[in-house]
Amino acid sequence: MSDRIRIRVLDAVRAGRGEATKKSIENATGLACATVCKTVDSLLADRTIFARREAPSGRGRPALPLALNLDSALFAGLDLGGESWRILFTDLGFNRLYYRKIATPPYTGKEAFFRHLFAFIRSSLAESRLDAAKLRLIGLAVSANADPDTGVVVSAGNMGIRWGANLPVRAEVEREFGVPACVITTQAAAAWAEYKFGTAAGTGDLVTVGLGVGIGAAIIAQHQLIVSRPDRPAGYIGHLYIPGNRELCVCGYRGCLEAFAGARSLAAIARRRHENDPAYPLWQNAAAIDLAAAAGDRRAIALLNRAAACDAVGIAGLIQMYQPDALIFSGGQSREEGYLYNAVLRRLKRLVPEDRRRGMKIAITTLGDAQSALGVIRLAYEKFF
Repeated sequence: MSDRIRIRVLDAVRAGRGEATKKSIENATGLACATVCKTVDSLLADRTIFARREAPSGRGRPALPLALNLDSALFAGLDLGGESWRILFTDLGFNRLYYRKIATPPYTGKEAFFRHLFAFIRSSLAESRLDAAKLRLIGLAVSANADPDTGVVVSAGNMGIRWGANLPVRAEVEREFGVPACVITTQAAAAWAEYKFGTAAGTGDLVTVGLGVGIGAAIIAQHQLIVSRPDRPAGYIGHLYIPGNRELCVCGYRGCLEAFAGARSLAAIARRRHENDPAYPLWQNAAAIDLAAAAGDRRAIALLNRAAACDAVGIAGLIQMYQPDALIFSGGQSREEGYLYNAVLRRLKRLVPEDRRRGMKIAITTLGDAQSALGVIRLAYEKFF
């Protein structure tokens, strides 16, 4: 049986919300009746789905409603970022069972990295009280240069992991936990989460932008996720060169968009410029700067207007190249009432021709902090389940 057919049938059963039948699955998927019957019978046999028994309501053989056996599998998704690590456990229907966030541990070498990672997964399993024996796969979304084919993290500047570290994340996680694992960039996972579960679900041309410690993006073009690789980065707008910007980036170069507009960079620039200011607490982090700007502080406004101009240049380029039907923001600097977020939107309105903006949905993700963890679970599910 093709794994792709299995996934399509399971998705149709999930969409049926306990009322799916072989006929409705056939209609939803376009698969032949014989293929649907064979796949459903296989899923019933391994107890991935079950048939609900109902009292007869008329003549003839009743069509038994099919439903997912939600407890038959446990999925784990991790989002490893420069400021925090997140973990999400879901059931077979991608329902959230447990979520946890911790501060990103300091990077002091490979051994310590994997010790922290394994402890995070194991302690989360224990705290969740979920049945670890049902764990079927682990997806890891990493804010890094990650090779999705080998599962190796080459570097992760915002975690202090320099180029050439080459952490064999997939191999080590599979060895430690005995289940298949996949590794992909945080933004790619975020885009797939939006495509499958967000307010723009099913949109064939979609761009996601993360405004946080780093500035990242990911692209879905004609329903296909464009996957970034270390030697072929896609969506890395945070490392676009911005003329007039001499700030040093974590990547080692000067002038990167992220080196000015990233959350840590903004706070560092503000502290450096105003270190003798009696109102110093305003500059302790990007969130404080945003609140100060919203309250009318001219210094904060000037700083964030410059950051918004940098962000908008990168985002406008993506819109011009891919002409998405939806642009979805996420990250700590994407807030409906936030000064920076709204300044970015104003800049985009000026930079992007009206015909390119017409009909394009612009919104902040409704999936919350678990966005990338959910997306990488879905990607691992499609690859392994």
